[in-house]
Amino acid sequence: MPSRALGRLTALAMLAVVIASCTSDVDADADPDVVASPTVDLVAEIDPDNQLRAVLTITTDGTGDAAIEVLDGDDRGFLLTTPPLGAGTHTVPLLGLRAETTYSVEVSHGQAGASSSFTTGSFPSDMPPIEAESSPEDMSSGLTLFNVIPLGGPAGDNGPTDDGYLVAVDESGEVVWYYRQTHSIQDVRQSADGDLLFIHHETGVRRIDVSDDSMVEWSGTTGLDDAPEDDHGRAYAGEDAIRVDTDQMHHEVIELPNGNLMTLSRETREIDGYPEPLCDEGDEFTGRYEVVTDTVVEFDPGDGSVVAEWSLFDMVDPLDNLDVIRPSEFCSQYLADVYPDLEARDWTHANAVVLDEARNALLVSVRHLDQVFAIRYQDDDSGPAGELLWRLGEGGDFSLTEGEWFLHPHAPQVLEDGSIMIYDNGNERPGTSLEDPDKLPYSRAVQYEIDEEARTARQVWEHRADAPGEAVYAPFVGDADVLAGGTVLITHGGLLDPPAHSPQVEGVLPWARIIEVDYETGDIVFDLTVKDPDRESGWIVYRAERIPTMYPEGFTVEEVDRSTTSAP
Repeated sequence: MPSRALGRLTALAMLAVVIASCTSDVDADADPDVVASPTVDLVAEIDPDNQLRAVLTITTDGTGDAAIEVLDGDDRGFLLTTPPLGAGTHTVPLLGLRAETTYSVEVSHGQAGASSSFTTGSFPSDMPPIEAESSPEDMSSGLTLFNVIPLGGPAGDNGPTDDGYLVAVDESGEVVWYYRQTHSIQDVRQSADGDLLFIHHETGVRRIDVSDDSMVEWSGTTGLDDAPEDDHGRAYAGEDAIRVDTDQMHHEVIELPNGNLMTLSRETREIDGYPEPLCDEGDEFTGRYEVVTDTVVEFDPGDGSVVAEWSLFDMVDPLDNLDVIRPSEFCSQYLADVYPDLEARDWTHANAVVLDEARNALLVSVRHLDQVFAIRYQDDDSGPAGELLWRLGEGGDFSLTEGEWFLHPHAPQVLEDGSIMIYDNGNERPGTSLEDPDKLPYSRAVQYEIDEEARTARQVWEHRADAPGEAVYAPFVGDADVLAGGTVLITHGGLLDPPAHSPQVEGVLPWARIIEVDYETGDIVFDLTVKDPDRESGWIVYRAERIPTMYPEGFTVEEVDRSTTSAP
């Protein structure tokens, strides 16, 4: 399968084309205010680079919405209503299709109609291995959208392949859309207009139109100047990337109410005064390290100008709380790709930023310090923007009155009542051991109710997917989202086979599990795995989101089942 061609589609492979038209004569006595649609012509094609996306070319000399019914061989499918179409030729994407399936298409536009058919193709040869079980009637509605990153084994050997995948599955776990690119994809979310916004290789942000893969791209200075290519000569940023004057863009990107984008970046400072070596320097230890921390960046997507940037260096002293630093993380090579000329030490390793409008706060998940920081977003009567308000977690500003604290958190979500849902990876949880089947480590989704005035926190909900003698333990990545339908979507994205504390352990391969659970009962109603049954390749999922539809703004779609409809 060739690499995905970015930008507007330049070629389409026609698999099946049936052109039909329906013509109606205009009644001379008809109401002159009623506009008829004398003809509609239709061509159906499949995108050769995405076998699950069809493109309809509709030519009409009428006006108004087009109703497009798409049915498979069992007469099940959907009815798509387009935005208003005027006279002329229009391109309409068909999304949410299944592989190797023949579909019939009926288009109605005004008084005319047309029909066609097409057959979708098979998945790419390197498609991640996805299996699922579900109870659709108990799930929250929509599609599950997630990224997949190869890590370990042939799929993750960092060779010159397309190694960034986005995947959407329907309620039964069937893949109905995918997107491939070079380099890894982290956080992905759907913007208000239906585009997908995601982190690209920790150096930039990309926004794609799912109807044709056209793209807008922003890049930090690392992806443009300091480390513009990988070991195989593949550029991290395209020629048209909008420059943002910050080091990187990593882990998360969000749209703000004012239209700006916010992400995480990094900066380095030489910190002197470490009392003892952390990285096995021996006699060469000088008490000084080149330390990396995270920054929160808001920028204008129009021109890439930085609106505000706040550094965690200015909120917490790197020499405080040295007892929580894990040398294996602080001294790791995780940042070698983005700081190739520095022996950079990974101090805070933030992995999320979300806006809590009610509190006028940005919540930043700081993995290596086992805390969530609240930072004032805008100036208010209590103080200036960028000021640290509080820290949630062990050693922070809140006393825990019930439950247990999280460890190495990911993906905080602020709920309507002000409580916070967090994915708790559980690294080095006290009292647990991989060697003791009665005390296995575990990861979980956990919810805390907090009282800012009293500075108290209380655990009010958790979900663990452990079975007796089984460790559902993901020492890295993960997500937990409360959905509108009363369920919780939990991403155990960094599971290891066999269970281990790190994916660097020899013989260990990563895999991922996305589950949806009933908030009240804890019952699992959707269970999807990305795992190679032959243990030849490893895969991780950074996060998963539930989205209503793949269609861009202005389209409406509803399910259709004509399999039980009696013939007239």
